[in-house]
Amino acid sequence: MKSLIAISFFLLSFGLTGDITTELQQQATTENKNIAVYFCGSDWCANCNRFKREVLSVPEVDSLLDNAFVYYTADFPQATKQEKHVVSANEFLAEKLNPAGEFPVLVIASPDWKVKAKIYRGGTAGEIAAKLKQNSK
Repeated sequence: MKSLIAISFFLLSFGLTGDITTELQQQATTENKNIAVYFCGSDWCANCNRFKREVLSVPEVDSLLDNAFVYYTADFPQATKQEKHVVSANEFLAEKLNPAGEFPVLVIASPDWKVKAKIYRGGTAGEIAAKLKQNSK
């Protein structure tokens, strides 16, 4: 999750002028990595929270997301307010990578936003780690 922390720090440093999607693309290109975007609804989607807790937070999967991808969570809460630039970035990512509005889903994309894989809840952490390895650069 170091990538997520680095992106969060970048956003805090630049405030509303930071463009999340541009930063994701630049980081992925610079580091020669694919982008992993987790689409969830943190304050209303029980399956999203379960997927995060039971799969994405497992050390093997967490380490792969942290080291082999530029990782971002596109959260679509119902009750929690988000900054306008976060909402804009999440909407852009949903349009590009998850137009069907599926939750929860982890989408793997190239730096130019071409979807390489969609990973859904239902597999074991080991199975999902294997899918992540297949889709890392």
